[in-house]
Amino acid sequence: MNLSSKNKWNKISYNLSFKFVLCIILMGITYLSCDTDDTNSNEENNPPSTVTNFSNIKNEQWRERIGQEFEVEGILVEENGVAKLLINKNDFYIDGLIEEPKYIYIDNISNLDNSINYTEYYGKKVKITGTCEENEDETIHISSLLIGDISLATIVINNPNNIQLLNPNIIIQRPPIISICQVYPQICEFPIFQENKTALLYSGGINSGYAYSRYWNDLKLMYTILRDKGYPENKIRVVYKDGYGEDSEIPVHYAANQTGLNEAFSYLDEYMNSSTKFFLMLNNHGGGKDNFGRLSTGVLDTNGDDNRGSISDNIDEQYFYYNSSTALTDDYLASKINNLQMGSMIAVIKPCYSGGVIWDFRGPNRVIMTSGTEFQVTYSHSSGQYGEFTYHFFAAVTGEDPLTGSTINADINNDGQVSMYEAQKYILANDARPEQPQYEDDNDGIGTSSPSATGFGANTFL
Repeated sequence: MNLSSKNKWNKISYNLSFKFVLCIILMGITYLSCDTDDTNSNEENNPPSTVTNFSNIKNEQWRERIGQEFEVEGILVEENGVAKLLINKNDFYIDGLIEEPKYIYIDNISNLDNSINYTEYYGKKVKITGTCEENEDETIHISSLLIGDISLATIVINNPNNIQLLNPNIIIQRPPIISICQVYPQICEFPIFQENKTALLYSGGINSGYAYSRYWNDLKLMYTILRDKGYPENKIRVVYKDGYGEDSEIPVHYAANQTGLNEAFSYLDEYMNSSTKFFLMLNNHGGGKDNFGRLSTGVLDTNGDDNRGSISDNIDEQYFYYNSSTALTDDYLASKINNLQMGSMIAVIKPCYSGGVIWDFRGPNRVIMTSGTEFQVTYSHSSGQYGEFTYHFFAAVTGEDPLTGSTINADINNDGQVSMYEAQKYILANDARPEQPQYEDDNDGIGTSSPSATGFGANTFL
């Protein structure tokens, strides 16, 4: 074959190869086009789910949707007979308000035959069909004056068949009410000696849907620990929810409203003098301004007393009464604390944005321990049975894990007792949530994640 013929043959081969490849490409495109058409056809035969995003119901026009039927999906949880659906399970463990588009209350008509047992569905993903209505729970109505009218939006089930289980797996475990004396029998035999100590334990819970069981567990265990440490029974005041406990293991003295809180402070003041050790636990939801600048039910600071250094957000933190439209602010709490006679104070503050109280509660001979910073939401323990921060505080001061009973050693200097400094060091080493516990014991009003071994708290004990 001469050179000319060879070049001609190569050219023919190249053209044939190109046409073959082009044909394959065109066939592929045709196949994909057919596949796409089939998909579209399937979508027409099986239309998308009609499940409604909560935000399509819970917005400023939600009242216009009253009486309309919706189908919603989420994880069902229930507190005090009030059920709600959550989009994200992690929201159950946050001690701040859930963003409105991320949850919705669920109810059923009062005369519904075969009334729905929410316990059967607790912590599971369900689909619910019902009509949009205004929530009738009194506590939710009253708290809406603080949280917003949108919080009243509720899906009401009018047929027991209108709740469908989508996932039988338990996504959120129902936290039990802990029997403290079964877990800690050794600290339920209270000592005879009584010291010059007083204590105030507080939890509101906002309303029926936000009063989580873990708050009661925290207060019960804290009360029992204080009794074991020599705090006289008549000098501990428990201010909780509607004035009644979830069981009878510890007393509840006052309802968590402004009157009850004021009466608790007044009562304790009668027993206090310049050498009294005062203990405060505040365990509840919290409102403030978070790290992303979103206002989360903080209160406008009208006098600018919280502005200092680089902080000038003009927001007071609030920690909520129960069934009340009155804000409970850090300023108000500080005014009550500063009117007490005392020699020293230990404050263990659990709610979201709790670091905001450090500036307000500062003073000589005071140890202030908070679950997070001024701009941070904080969490419960992964079990949901205690707060994350309080769980580790309990472990440190008792020497025992609250859930497993295993031995805990937070005694850094091995002197046989755990100081507040040592307790905070243990908390910082073990807190597993995205929160930064804060500590202050030098009266500068500035929280730190690096407590000093030579500060006032190093020689302060319960």
